Amino acid sequence: MVFPYTSSTANSISSAASLPPRPYHRSGHPTSSPTDGVAKCSAVRRLILVLVSMFIIFSCIISIAWLILKPKTPLFKLDSLNVSNFAVSESKHIISGNFAIVILMTNPNKKMNLYFDNFDASVFYRKTCLSMTSIKPLSLEKMERTSFAAELKANSHRSLKREELKDLGEKLRRGWVDFEVNMWVSTTFGAGNWLSMKRSMAVNCKNLNVIFSSSSKSTGMLEDQIIENCVVVYS
Repeated sequence: MVFPYTSSTANSISSAASLPPRPYHRSGHPTSSPTDGVAKCSAVRRLILVLVSMFIIFSCIISIAWLILKPKTPLFKLDSLNVSNFAVSESKHIISGNFAIVILMTNPNKKMNLYFDNFDASVFYRKTCLSMTSIKPLSLEKMERTSFAAELKANSHRSLKREELKDLGEKLRRGWVDFEVNMWVSTTFGAGNWLSMKRSMAVNCKNLNVIFSSSSKSTGMLEDQIIENCVVVYS
């Protein structure tokens, strides 16, 4: 069947021909404008710039605060070192004994408190560790000075080298032996609730001359020392 060609049909065809073509999207979704991507990148860059600026400003404030506070290193002094049940076996190359120490600590800071944790102490003869112990955490207020005692018991005999043992025997016969006490401390410098700095330090107390009794040679006491005998090194 053939439909008649009328004037209305011609008008419909001409109207359809005059309409602009519809855009074709291969994915079936409208594509985003290039300006949208540029805006997103610009926003990300601004956010990163703000974060970096805040970090730099905060770091400068912290640095200025530490310059104003001027944190000072704590002071350590070995006030007492007593030795008991000390014995040396030259034939077996071993040494044993118990050590009791008293440490005097001072916080020289006028604006900062000090907190000490992970506190370990050891007694050495030359390079050989004779005994070791852990000390409970403690704190020092501004300009505070305190002392604490610790017992270092030798649970097992310590072997010495031949030259160390010979040197120790000669000193013991003369009535004195020089020991060392080493401490490893984790210290936090604190100013208020928002500003703190944690540092690890090694405390070395050298040339601790212990005078032994002339009779038994098994007990000894640290000779009087007025000067500070410990050196602090940050690690």
